Amino acid sequence: MASRLKEDEKNERIIRGLLKLPPNRKCINCSTLGPQYVCTNFSTFVCTTCAGIHREFTHRIKSISMAKFTPQEVANLQEGGNERAREIYFKEWDPQRNLPDSNNVDRLRDFIKHVYVHRRYTGEGGIHRPPQVGKEQSNENRKSDAYHSGSQSPPYDDTCRRNNNRASPGYDVRRSPGYDLDNKR
Repeated sequence: MASRLKEDEKNERIIRGLLKLPPNRKCINCSTLGPQYVCTNFSTFVCTTCAGIHREFTHRIKSISMAKFTPQEVANLQEGGNERAREIYFKEWDPQRNLPDSNNVDRLRDFIKHVYVHRRYTGEGGIHRPPQVGKEQSNENRKSDAYHSGSQSPPYDDTCRRNNNRASPGYDVRRSPGYDLDNKR
């Protein structure tokens, strides 16, 4: 138990030291000062806002002050960090362009998706991008995949919503208070 505690303290000291390096003092995505989280998928230091967005993409986020880091995660951070991540994920990013503001969450979400999910600025030429398919083909594939992937029920087809032209699909005037039963449609 004592050795584990010493290892945790050592790891925390190393991470706090890495956080003091100039490239790691700001969030890699929005340049907010004093990042409090680590994205272990990319070994980067990120702010609270960006940490939440990374979680939306199921990227692993750990709090610097609350989480315990494994020796492997610490080693990855020592080899990585924001500077190394910029070399990889921002290779074709124009440094004259501003990073998104942390107050504009929608723009920040799009930016994180482009950088880390689609890898738009890595110089890989879209290797990781899935092939584009038409909307109809995509919906049909999704329906058949859901049905043939072990599900025992047929795929859900919401024909009621497609055939219903009312503004609110769940609204029925007959269920409203004060509806006069003599006023049939």
